[in-house]
Amino acid sequence: MFSRFTICGILLLICTTAAAAGDRETLESLFSQTLPGDTVKIAPRRYFLDGSQAIQLPSQIRVEAYGAEFHFPEKMTTPKAVMFSGVDLYDFTWNGGKFVGHVFDPDKPQNVWPPNTNSRGIVISTSSDGTCRNLRFREIQSQDLAGAAITVTGRLTPGSQHDVDSYVEGVRLDECRLLRTGKFMWDYGYLWQIIVWPEEATPRERELAKTYFRHDLIREGLSAKKGETKIDLGGNTTLKTTPRDYRGQGCVCFFGQGVPSPILRGKKYFVVESDEHSIAVSETYRGEPIRLEEDSGPDLKLITDVFQAHLALYAPTGSGPGKGSFDLVGCQDVIVQGSQFSALGDTMHIQRCKNITFSNNQILGSRMGAFFLAEYCQNAVIVGNTVDGSNGSRVVSVEKSCQDVVIVGNTFRNGGRGSWINQPRNFVLANNVFVNNTTKCEPQPGRGRKSFETGDYEDYPELYFTIHEPNGRYGNVIVRDNVFVSGEHAAFAIECQPGGQNITIRGNTFSGAVQSIEHHGCKDLILEDNQFTASEQN
Repeated sequence: MFSRFTICGILLLICTTAAAAGDRETLESLFSQTLPGDTVKIAPRRYFLDGSQAIQLPSQIRVEAYGAEFHFPEKMTTPKAVMFSGVDLYDFTWNGGKFVGHVFDPDKPQNVWPPNTNSRGIVISTSSDGTCRNLRFREIQSQDLAGAAITVTGRLTPGSQHDVDSYVEGVRLDECRLLRTGKFMWDYGYLWQIIVWPEEATPRERELAKTYFRHDLIREGLSAKKGETKIDLGGNTTLKTTPRDYRGQGCVCFFGQGVPSPILRGKKYFVVESDEHSIAVSETYRGEPIRLEEDSGPDLKLITDVFQAHLALYAPTGSGPGKGSFDLVGCQDVIVQGSQFSALGDTMHIQRCKNITFSNNQILGSRMGAFFLAEYCQNAVIVGNTVDGSNGSRVVSVEKSCQDVVIVGNTFRNGGRGSWINQPRNFVLANNVFVNNTTKCEPQPGRGRKSFETGDYEDYPELYFTIHEPNGRYGNVIVRDNVFVSGEHAAFAIECQPGGQNITIRGNTFSGAVQSIEHHGCKDLILEDNQFTASEQN
């Protein structure tokens, strides 16, 4: 089953089993026999693991898995499958090997895994009183995993969105190739748009929406009369009035044949009156009810909570963890370099981490967010990467109060919703190239995405700064010497939404159809030496 050898002072534990049957038991036995300082060599063949019981990894070993392939089955019976896991690991290295799955792909005519399948390769976590440090991953490959190939998590502070009790110290990914890896995501509004505008969708897309949309949110058989404000619910469950004006929560939208004027199909409306049989709606929160200008058609329907149908349905119902091809949360002293990533969801995920270097990587495609520096990260350098959003969501996301972030010398192309920088502090964006990253704003089915705010196609800038806290502030921002080539349907080249201060936008070159900068009166703003070209460049 395995043999032990000593070569040049290094103890090798080599898996020699050739049979495929009992692969989990074989590998469990192999790892259970290790001693500190061992190098574990896994023979180059296919191993079949269902992930129902993860193989436990010990500390102070080096795994050599070159030529080994670890395959999940076509029929998954485990809702949250993990092949290998470790708790409180330290001085651990894994080199080589390939993890293979069957992630759901809406463009495929046949899928063997449903969209909420969850399958991960290596998961390393920190216990409630433990620590974790010195983890190295090199030349690992993956294909079609429905979860992260590599997950590392520190001890997060209970009840906090941003604090970490114990960081994993020293995490490094080198020369990995993790393709079509990470949990599957629909993308914001994908199924909603098919339901509301079915005539613009393909038969395949309509079948997906029929199967996977939240049909519990739909009410049918509605009717309304010209000159009235009431819309009859046709015996459906009474709807509550909209509780607040926040991201479409408790709002409704109408669709089907004969949506009565002036109501627009797909646009959100606030429920301002409600009784046992009917509702009245308004364009504004607690506003005046809309009086209808015509009778409704024969098949009027509504969706009861636009937030749940659009923004909250970005991932399949029942999906598990493993966002991104790799998922690092609560780590410090992080290096990711020389690697290639793509995903049918978010491509990569770094959250609540600090001291981060992400360099010389290629992001080759993303159904959702491409480069994803998530919430509450500190001290990050993003340099020398090429990022292709492949019409996904945001080509760059730097979310929720990240600070001390430098993004220099990268190329970002073909994203869907621009580059989103959310309430940063001490942020430098310099010498990058941004090319056509508002493809979701293009008014064509299958490429553009409609918004519940207007019922029309979305409207995003190439680069935009926002806040996430009430009366939040962001600042000490430098946007310098970048090239922006906008698409025809971008809202702005750059938008600084209210809350910004100490912002410098200097020496940038703008071309394409949209070259405007909107700053909404942000304080202490410097705009100088920017170049705006007269002709559009491709």
